[in-house]
Amino acid sequence: MKKTKTRLRVNLIRFGIIALFAGVLGRIVYVQAHDRFIGTLENQEWQAETSIMPQRGTIYDAGGDKLAFSVPAYDMDIDLALLQTLPQDQLRPLSDQLATITGASKNYMWSQLTRKDISWLRMYPYLVHVSYQVKTKVLTLFQRFQMSNAINPYHTYKRIYPSGTFAAHVIGFLDQTGNGAAGIEMEYNNYLAGKPGTQTFTQDNTGSPIPLHPIVTKPVENGDSVYLTIDPAIESYADQALSQIESRFHPSHAAVIVADPQTGAILAMAALPFFNPNDYWNYSASTLDTNWAISDPFEPGSTFKVVTLTGALASHSIKLNQTYMSGVDYVNGVPIYDWNLYGWGRISYDKAMIYSSNVGFIHIGQAEGVHTLYHYIDLFGLNQPTGIDLPGESSSIIFPEQNLNPVDFATMTFGQGLAITPIQQIAEVGAVANGGKLLRPYLVQKIISPSGKVILNRKPEVVRQVASPAIMKEITNVMVQDVADNPYETNAYIPGYDVAGKTGTAQIPDPKGGYYQNRYNLSFIGFVPANHPQLEIYVTVNEPHNTIQYGNSVSSPAAQMILVKSLAYLHIPPNHRAQQVMPTTGNVQYVSMPKVTGMPMNEAQKILERTGLHPVLMGPLGNVVKEWPNAGTQLAIGSNATLASVSQVTTAGTVKVPNLRGLSMSDAINACAVLGLQVSPDGSGYAIKQSVKSGTSVPLGTVIQVQFAPH
Repeated sequence: MKKTKTRLRVNLIRFGIIALFAGVLGRIVYVQAHDRFIGTLENQEWQAETSIMPQRGTIYDAGGDKLAFSVPAYDMDIDLALLQTLPQDQLRPLSDQLATITGASKNYMWSQLTRKDISWLRMYPYLVHVSYQVKTKVLTLFQRFQMSNAINPYHTYKRIYPSGTFAAHVIGFLDQTGNGAAGIEMEYNNYLAGKPGTQTFTQDNTGSPIPLHPIVTKPVENGDSVYLTIDPAIESYADQALSQIESRFHPSHAAVIVADPQTGAILAMAALPFFNPNDYWNYSASTLDTNWAISDPFEPGSTFKVVTLTGALASHSIKLNQTYMSGVDYVNGVPIYDWNLYGWGRISYDKAMIYSSNVGFIHIGQAEGVHTLYHYIDLFGLNQPTGIDLPGESSSIIFPEQNLNPVDFATMTFGQGLAITPIQQIAEVGAVANGGKLLRPYLVQKIISPSGKVILNRKPEVVRQVASPAIMKEITNVMVQDVADNPYETNAYIPGYDVAGKTGTAQIPDPKGGYYQNRYNLSFIGFVPANHPQLEIYVTVNEPHNTIQYGNSVSSPAAQMILVKSLAYLHIPPNHRAQQVMPTTGNVQYVSMPKVTGMPMNEAQKILERTGLHPVLMGPLGNVVKEWPNAGTQLAIGSNATLASVSQVTTAGTVKVPNLRGLSMSDAINACAVLGLQVSPDGSGYAIKQSVKSGTSVPLGTVIQVQFAPH
């Protein structure tokens, strides 16, 4: 019994000791775990991570010049809650001086610094992407008012576009967050932006790294550089042409594309209205978001006739020497006229292309049929976007084949009732120029990493073969005759070179139905030299003012100017044809319109007569102030040439209406065009009545209703 009690006592003591040790051990574990938790919290509190901004890649043109690059800059955030603790008599001077430093108005700066709806202010663009010098001035200002803690600068980069408006619609710009918002900046943002790095370190109570503690760095990856196909010289020629169009015709918008038809590379792309990406915030959203070269389809007019003719020839539906009666055709009882209302009598299908006969193309379209035309619309890629490497490309608007009625089909054959983009037409006519290959247009030729590695090297991409080289050669020959032999198309002619081209004059549809009166989209598309094309060009001008409404009057001269300069710049030699008098088909001889502007009217009249031209005089007194067509234009011997004297020009912006009675429609239109007036014709033949009496002073651009009848 005694041993049993002793054993029990020993066991109790043993269990007690074990319990004591267990308690002590548990406490030790708890303390260690708690210390680790506290240590983790402390480390988290003292650990800091900062982001290292990458430098955005540079955009270069084809010559290696910088079109967009980044330089170090600073974003500066203001703690409004702290700043507004300043008394009003101190806050106001600070605000005024900050406005002076940043270039903001004093009232605007005050309105921002006194805002109550936000705690922190990032004032765009005045305190975003500022230079080191501006940052220093701002910090000094806040320090002087003992408000250093109310301003926080962050290191970043500012995007510079050294050439301003040059190729702006291609290059694009960066938004407030530093991401691409348009153009190449947006399309290739993932390449250009790079990847930020980080630094992780232990900080003291001021936020600075504690000495001797490790700093862990994840390296920054700077952006890749992008090299474009844009040729700086040809782009500048396109910009110059658009500037002249803008100052002379004041269009709603316009665009120019120059391409290499053998590769699909875009050598120039420009659009009106211009904008400067360095201060894009000063422009409307429509200007920034709309690149008229790719973004908005419109009715092309006669430039679409290339598609209709290709389908008819490739399907052996017609031959170019077949004839038809021009002037008017009736489709389901609806009369459809040629542009001059009376036609050219019985002519061949090649002349239908040369004279731009709508009636001829109705016959051509009917010969090939709806299905064939739609098949070639598909082959030319006009039923979908081209896939050019720019954001915002639109597709065409084309009636579904099964919903097409005979009248709509008839108008489609000559480019009305459907809408396509300029870049789609560049791809279309490029296929004619290169022998039938539809190429995907592109703007980026290569992308290079900061280390020099080639990430992308673009090669020409053939989408499909549209038609045989023989068919495309036939189309080319007719387009060459169109420019060389058609007196209404000669403004694109370049002495010494075979230019293949086609103009377009398309009415603008009214959303309420039908078409606007006297509102047109004028265009020219072509390539040169025709026998081995190296340049393709498209010029489109929407709603020009103060001019005759024909593509040959507005778009062709711009295209000619760009091509003449580009041919010289690229050292593309002429084919040594006669420069002044050019023999053409038949016995027709062509001569150049002499320059007579500034001469007395009677002297200019004699020069025209000696040249073989017939003068049409608008005001017999004084010196010649305007001539039509422009000097250097190729005209058939015996053609009319219109001269306007100073007596026709009154005060600035007004002219005297000429006497049009007895003139043919083309002469009446030319006579008004040289003075900056427009003709709205009714009937056909010769002018018998005009809505505004001759001699009346009217503003430039006035529309004169003219009635025509057979002689």
